[in-house]
Amino acid sequence: MDMARLSPAIITEHGRESMMLLDVELGKRALQALEDAEDAQAAEEAQAAITGGEPTVSLEELSQELGIPLG
Repeated sequence: MDMARLSPAIITEHGRESMMLLDVELGKRALQALEDAEDAQAAEEAQAAITGGEPTVSLEELSQELGIPLG
C-alpha cells in the first residue's frame, strides 16, 4: 500500500495483470478526467449531428413536453 501511495501498483494473477492499486486522490482525478473526456466526446458528436441537419428541440418545447414550467 505504501508503494501505491507513490505510484500505481499493478497486481498480477497467474502472470497476468488483474488489478491496480493507486492513491485515492489520483484515482479520483483519473476518473474525473475520463468523465470529462467522455462528456467532450458526447458534445462533439451532438454538435456534428446538429451540423449534419438532425432536428433539434428548443428548451421551451422540451419543458412543455415534460410538463415542467420554466422560470
